[in-house]
Amino acid sequence: MTISKRSSQTKRVKAASKQALVVFNPVAKSSSLRRSLLTRIIRELREECGHSVSLFPIDPQQTIHDLIPLLKPPFELIVVVGGDGTVRFVLAALAECGAKIPVGIVPFGTANVLARNLGILDHGFFASSPENALTTLKTGRTTSIDLGSMNGELFAVTAGVGPMSDAFTRPDFREKNMISLFAYARTMLQTIGQPPRLFKITMDGVSFNVLASGVFVSNVEDLGLGKPPDINELTDGMLSLNILTPHEFKDYVDIGFRFAVGATDANPPHYVRRVKEVLIEAEPLVPSDAQIPPAGLPPEAAAMIDGEEFGTTPIHVKVIPQAVHILVPEHSPVFTAQKVVSQEVRI
Repeated sequence: MTISKRSSQTKRVKAASKQALVVFNPVAKSSSLRRSLLTRIIRELREECGHSVSLFPIDPQQTIHDLIPLLKPPFELIVVVGGDGTVRFVLAALAECGAKIPVGIVPFGTANVLARNLGILDHGFFASSPENALTTLKTGRTTSIDLGSMNGELFAVTAGVGPMSDAFTRPDFREKNMISLFAYARTMLQTIGQPPRLFKITMDGVSFNVLASGVFVSNVEDLGLGKPPDINELTDGMLSLNILTPHEFKDYVDIGFRFAVGATDANPPHYVRRVKEVLIEAEPLVPSDAQIPPAGLPPEAAAMIDGEEFGTTPIHVKVIPQAVHILVPEHSPVFTAQKVVSQEVRI
């Protein structure tokens, strides 16, 4: 069964069966790969888990309010197939309506940052196999994770501003499908020639100005790339403020290696602090009495959440603790005895 906002079809199946809703992005990667993966997910949920399966394809015109009416019984499991943007869409809908339905993530995007940080996808930069994700749907355990909120828009991974943040929004879906993470590398290199912006940052009642190429507020360490999974970053009720201030080409290379392969430097060209809430404003690079921004520089900076453009500065970012329930691998290293929210869940 396929469900859309235009459909008046009722969602009734046998009362005795469990029900799963599979939400997917119909333009993610190639149609043949997507069709093959969806077919396998449906077959395994039906044959191995006893679920009746309904499909919900999302499109750019839809909002989370199109999905929210479905996030209730009889559905006992939500499966999201797609990249970080699709995952954000589903988790934001669940958090908005307060539904406690567990979510299984099958990564099928470009970066798949959240899946990597939950141990669902190997943290290696080019890992993409869905095998662990499919096993997690059947044998996973549930844990509650935090989300972030930027001007009321929920996100799972990161919110950002500045030229380096803009680089995440520039590749179109064709480019990401063709060259995957290299699409971001290309646009990131283009930021080298762009001047940094002056931002005013307010947290804990204190404000300061900083000239930066990128300011990110993330739910995961170092934007979540190239790091072994660590559930603590996603469940501690805090966000990471990353201020990137590269001054020369070597700094960009160091940042790239840090995020891509987990390399660290004793003196990285960025600043990190754990926060619960932060306000970020764009400041003009001119005297306050001039009343005009530099030529070609808009008065406000474009904002990004989870790889998609969302409004402009000022941005107010805060953590939403324990917002949603996620299935993670049964024997994942992200688990410790203190962090398990429930007993093993067999779906």
